[in-house]
Parts: sequence; C-alpha cells; structure tokens
Amino acid sequence: MIPVITLEAALGSGEAERAVAEEISEACRTTGFFVVRGHGIAPAVFDEAYAASLDFFALPLEEKRELAMRTSTARGDNDYSPYGYSALLSENAYAYTGRPGMPSDYVEKFSVGRLVLRDEEELPFPDSESGAALRGSLKRYFTACEQVAGRVAELLALALDLPRDFFATRTDTSNDSLRSHLYPGVAPEFLNDQGMGQHTDGTLITLLTQDGPGLQLQDRSGRWLDVQAGGRDSFIVNIGDLMARWSNDEYVSTPHRVRLAERRRQSIVFFKLANDDTVIECFPKFTAERPAKYGPIRYEDFSRQKMNLLFGREDAK
Repeated sequence: MIPVITLEAALGSGEAERAVAEEISEACRTTGFFVVRGHGIAPAVFDEAYAASLDFFALPLEEKRELAMRTSTARGDNDYSPYGYSALLSENAYAYTGRPGMPSDYVEKFSVGRLVLRDEEELPFPDSESGAALRGSLKRYFTACEQVAGRVAELLALALDLPRDFFATRTDTSNDSLRSHLYPGVAPEFLNDQGMGQHTDGTLITLLTQDGPGLQLQDRSGRWLDVQAGGRDSFIVNIGDLMARWSNDEYVSTPHRVRLAERRRQSIVFFKLANDDTVIECFPKFTAERPAKYGPIRYEDFSRQKMNLLFGREDAK
C-alpha cells in the first residue's frame, strides 16, 4: 500500500507542517507515489467533472472527432498543452519515453491546458449546453488541482530546506495540462489489455483521480502493483522526471501503466509542469557525495523533446 498523506494535518503548528512535509519526502524517496486526502476540495468538483466528461465521451465518434486534439493556439503562442479529443489508439505512452513501435493505448481523452481558465478563449468544446458544462467543470477541476499541487510543492520545498516559494516562483506561468480519460472494458477484439503503456511523467508532480482499478506502479524489484485510493475524491500523486532530475534521483520518478479492467474506467489527470525559462539542475545537497546524473536543461527544451516524442513530431531529439 502506498502512503496516505492528510494535507489538513499540515494546518496546525510549524512542527505539524514539517511532519507532513517529511512524510511526503519519504514517500518520494521510496515509492514516488502517495495518496492525498484532507485537501479541502468539495466532492461536487469531482462529481461534476466526471459526469460532464462521461457525457462528452458518450457523443457519436464523428462529433468527437470534430474536436480533435491540437497542441497550439489560434494566437500561435508557445503552448504545448493538448486541447481537445483523442480517440482510442491515437496515442502511445511508450513513445513519450523514447520507445517507438510499441502498441498504442486503448483510451479516449479530452484535454485542456491553462487557457481553460480564460472564459473568452476559443477552445475545442462542443457548442452546446453539455459542452458549456464540460468546460465549466474542467475549469473548476483545473483550479482545484492547481491549489493542491501548489500546496504539495510548498511542502516539498520545506522538506528540501528550500525557500517556501521555491517551486511556486518556478511554476507560476507553467503550461499545466488536465486530461480526462475513458478506458473501455477489455474486449475480445482488442489486441491486448493496454490502457496506457509503461511510462514516467515529465512533470514536477502529477495528480490523478479514478473511479476504479487499473493504475499500476512498478516497484524497485520490477513488480507491478495495483494503485488504489479508495474514492475518486482522493488524489493519487506521483512525482515526475523534473523532481527526479532536481533531486539527482533521490526522489523516484516511478514507471507506471494502466491495464484495462472488465468494466469501463474513468480517470482525470493533472500535470504540474514548470515555467519555460526554469532551469532544471540537480540541487547541490544531492551532488555532494555523488556526481550529478543530469546536466542543466531549460524546461522549455525538456518539454519540447517529450512532447515531440509523444505526438510524433520530426524534431524529437
């Protein structure tokens, strides 16, 4: 079982906050995964996002394809966040890790980025009442995730003896993304039960909720273990490659995957990233006794490499 962290326990004294920070730090060193509860987000935020997402996925495929995912905006600004619909087998998580030629994923997705916070922004949502409900619910969910991710990052900064706002000042303009997933129940015509292939996340931290089993992590012995949180209003949190690089792999960016179950499964995943100009470089405290495994890299360059791999762009190097 992965550790369970109650964020409300950090609202007391400085000692209580430090204790929660150390719990998170220990989880990052051992499994790279933990469950967050007591976060203060109303259950309705989860319920509405899940219901509106399911309504969208129930639309005819032709209608959904009209809202096909894109990764640029009308203004052409440098935002690699995905927006819109991805059909079954249209993405391959293996590719994100530099392993082309592997099977694609049996999952539908609807994605938004930070622009969902701007009501005036033109984004690929259905032009209907249900489309407006989807946009509003994902905006509220995105805002809630920003709040929780910010608090977790603040506690990590405390555990690392960094200024409290260390990560906040390096992620305040990050192009974070939110992806709502629908995994079908396993079917005889499927080639395998791969909901999403093995990968690590190119994030600072990732927040996931789900309504049933399917997510698995790989422990250090190579075993695949089921990850469950007990309810879709509990966040399953994992650290990503950015935190692993910053900590010189003291904190573990753990491989994970999704296996299809007998029944349909929903999940919603929030990816907390970094500002484009943030330099990801091993903290000195983690290079005192062993050399740095990673050289410095600007987040913009790191992200472009990852996204080019995921979406098959030619300059993925």
